[in-house]
Amino acid sequence: RRDEFQAVFQGGKRVGRPTVVLLWVPADGPSKAGFTVSRQVRGAVSRNRARRRLREAYRASRGLLPARVRVVFVARGEAITGPFDELRRDVRDGLEVIADRCRLQDRR
Repeated sequence: RRDEFQAVFQGGKRVGRPTVVLLWVPADGPSKAGFTVSRQVRGAVSRNRARRRLREAYRASRGLLPARVRVVFVARGEAITGPFDELRRDVRDGLEVIADRCRLQDRR
C-alpha cells in the first residue's frame, strides 16, 4: 500500500548496489517486499520490464529476507540494461547486508 511504501521511503535505511537500491525498516508484522523503478528508466514498457526482472531476482533470494522487515527494491537504469546475473547478485548481496544489520540490532 502507498502508506507502507512512504513509511519505508521516509524512515528506511538504505543499501545501494549498482542495479538496485534496497530501502528497509523493521516492522511489527510479517516481512513484506515492494518493488518500484527509478524515474531514470524511461517508458512504461521499460519500467514494467525492470520491475519484472527485479521480482524474479528477488524470488531466487527471498529466503535471505529476515523476519519482520519491510523492504522496498528500487530498480536503477542498469536493472534493465545489465545482465540478469548481476541484478540477481546485487539483490542477494543487499539482502545479506540487511540480514547482517538485523542480527547486529538483535544483539544490542
